[in-house]
Amino acid sequence: MRDEDKTKEQLIEELAEVEEPWLPIETKLVTYSVIGGIAALIVLAIVVHMFILGGH
Repeated sequence: MRDEDKTKEQLIEELAEVEEPWLPIETKLVTYSVIGGIAALIVLAIVVHMFILGGH
């Protein structure tokens, strides 16, 4: 069957079936991003507590 004969739904279903493998570098990027985000939240919470809330 030619691509011109297929409906949009059939083409979308075919594209949805194609999966890319998860690369090890992607795991590292996600892990380091989450760790960096948590570290940034902790540092910013301390800064807000010290300078804006007047904590001692």
